[in-house]
This record gives sequence, C-alpha cells and structure tokens, in this order.
Amino acid sequence: MSAMTFRAKKGRKEVHLNVTSLIDVLFLLLIFFMLTGTFKRAGELELKLPDSRTAVTGDSDPLAPVELVATEDGRVLLNGDTIPEADLVRALEGLLGVSPDGKVLLKAEEGVPHGRVVGLLDAVREAGFLGVSIATETDRVPVENKP
Repeated sequence: MSAMTFRAKKGRKEVHLNVTSLIDVLFLLLIFFMLTGTFKRAGELELKLPDSRTAVTGDSDPLAPVELVATEDGRVLLNGDTIPEADLVRALEGLLGVSPDGKVLLKAEEGVPHGRVVGLLDAVREAGFLGVSIATETDRVPVENKP
C-alpha cells in the first residue's frame, strides 16, 4: 500500500478584527438619531379635530370671554379699560348680560402677588360668572433653576 502523505500545516496567522471603530460609528449614529428624532411632548394630546365649514375666527367671535388683566403696577383692566378694583364687581355684573356664556379670561403679569389674583377670582365669582380661565404664556423658554 502506498503511504499517505499529509501536507504539513502552514503556519496561519491569526486574524484579529478590531471592532472599536465600528462601535464608535454605531454610537455616533445612535446619538445622532436620538438628538434629531421627534419626541412626543408630555401632556400633549394627539387630537384630530373635525373640520367646519361655518367656523368663526377668534377676531370676530361675538361670544369672546370678558378679559380681565392685572398688571404689576397695580392696575386692573377690564376689556382693555382701566377700572378701580372697588368698582370691579359692579362692572363685571354689567358685562354678565352682554356675555351670555359667562366666561372670563384672567391675565396676570408675572410680578402680581398671588393674593391679588385670588381676590380677582373672588370678584369674578361674586359677579356671577361661571367660567374662569387663567391665561399663560407658552412660547417662552422656561428658566432653569440654578443652585
């Protein structure tokens, strides 16, 4: 019989695959997509409101709420006119007949004390208005608290 001859194993070099750069690129892509992605804002509802052919714009709304503004310098404005706080309940009672839905939009500047806003809310309720909304500013960037 013939003898089987085996070839001698050639010395193969071990292959080292360096994946560090691949991991770096993957993490950079992950960070990029996290920063550029659109996030759902907390507190927002995704509503699909119905369309209306007879919609009325806010400027021409005859049932617009009565606007009550408290300024930092102590003035009270009722629908744009300055009014003394002592006459506020009587003036609001007069407007209750004009505004049949009975709604008031209260706007108070940042520096107005909380007690004064509560006093205005009491005057609105005393005059007989049923709905009170407090206006806020949403376009401003919130101020971060710094220690």
